[in-house]
This record gives sequence, C-alpha cells and structure tokens, in this order.
Amino acid sequence: MIIHSDWHIHSEHSYDAANPLELIATRGTEQGLRFVGVTDHANFNDIKFMGDLRASVAGVTEMQKKYPFMVLGVELTPIEVPEFEYIKANGGSREGYEAPVQSEPFGIELAATKKELMELGVRYAIGAAHWRVDVPKSARNPFDFDATVREWYRQQLWLAQDERVTILGHPWYIGNSAWYEDFSVIPHGMNMDIAAALKENGKYVECNSHFFFAEKATEKFRHQYAEYLRWMFEMGIPVTYGSDSHGNYGDGRPRVEQYLAAAGFKDGDVSELAEKDLW
Repeated sequence: MIIHSDWHIHSEHSYDAANPLELIATRGTEQGLRFVGVTDHANFNDIKFMGDLRASVAGVTEMQKKYPFMVLGVELTPIEVPEFEYIKANGGSREGYEAPVQSEPFGIELAATKKELMELGVRYAIGAAHWRVDVPKSARNPFDFDATVREWYRQQLWLAQDERVTILGHPWYIGNSAWYEDFSVIPHGMNMDIAAALKENGKYVECNSHFFFAEKATEKFRHQYAEYLRWMFEMGIPVTYGSDSHGNYGDGRPRVEQYLAAAGFKDGDVSELAEKDLW
C-alpha cells in the first residue's frame, strides 16, 4: 500500500454528507488506516455552518474516546469579504445579502480565526477553492473559462499563505469538470507560484480521490494529475491523501494508488500530518 491514512472525510455533520461517525471509524479500522481525519464543512461564518462545526466537534470528541485514531479537522472555503462582514454584522445571518458593485475582485476571508478553531479543539484545516468569490454570483454566468482559472489560482495562492490552512485541499477541483480533459490547460507558471507558496509556508498538498473517480475526468487527465502531485512531492511539498467521502464511506485507495504508482509514488511517499503541524 502507498496510502495509510485519510485526512479528508465528511460526516453527517456536514450539510452535504451522510457518513455517521461510527461508520467512518469502523470502516477506517477495517481498512487498516492509521488516522482518519474528519473535516466537516465550515463554508460561511453564519449560524448554520458554525453550528454544524460545533456539532462535528462534539461528535468527534465523543468518538475519540473509543477510536483515538480519529483526528478533528475542518474544511474551510474562501468567502468574499463583503459577505463575511455582512454575516458578522447581522448576527450570523446571510439572509438579504447583496454583493456590492466594485471594479476590483472581492477580498478573501475564512469562516473562523485560527484561535477560534483551536478553542473548539480543531487540530488542522483543509483550505479549498469551490467557487468564484471575486465577483457577485450574478456575474459568474455565463461560464468564463479564463476568468475561472485566474480565480482558482488567486484563491489557491491565498490559501497557501494563510496561517489557518494546513493542507491545500483538492487543488484545481471544479464542480463542472471544466478542465478535466487535459490538465495542461492550467498554466505551469500558476502551479509554480502555488508550489513555491506551499513550500515557503510549510503546507501540505492533497491527493484527493475525486480526480481519479470523476466520470468526466479523462484517463489522460488522471495520469497528468498524478504526475502533477509527483512534481509537487519532488519539489519538497508533502502530499496527503483525502477520500473526500460524503457518504457510504469506502476504500478508494486501490484505484488511486494505481495512478500514483504509475507516476512514481511508492510506500512512504504519501504523508501523514506530523504532530508539529497539528494545532
């Protein structure tokens, strides 16, 4: 085996997931995993998402009494600063928010400070881009390929430098599979900048199983993506594995490892979070 731990799993406490914590623990045990990291979503600083995070904290804390190999994490996604500030000023509600009109891209924020997360007992954070936050939602349609690539680059470079981010999650994931035919459409210079920022700031990069299971990902893309991860590894950036499971938690490692092995990965190359990097 090449992969021995899973650092990106969603439980029933994520708004879009259904894995009971007991199932994650028992399946992780059956798979022989050394660590399972529960990283439920905190997409916004509103009452709903922060309440979900507190429920995740309580559930994982209780489960750790029986399964000490379970680690409490969180997945954070960029928020446009005007929306973050609106939620903060309106008692944790997003209702009624309208994005302001401005010429520059919106700034980026995350749902909670590192101090707030640590006080909850969270031990690490995955930071991951999921959607554009540079312009109002109304300006995101029709889909603009070049603008989206630039925005993913902006978010990922920002995340690679933020103190709250331990792992850059699923780099270049996009829900509509826009560049899942040929990964070379992503400019190499962008990847160089992101890699340099990850290395300088002591971050990990994630090998996410999504890219090797997504129906719209071509075989060419999957091999390119594994080679991209190998390139990051050879740059000195530790690579972690995340199943990113949202339901019916199973073992996707055999399929993922086929691509990793073809790219040159061997046992010992995929990392676990070091104690010094946990909060």
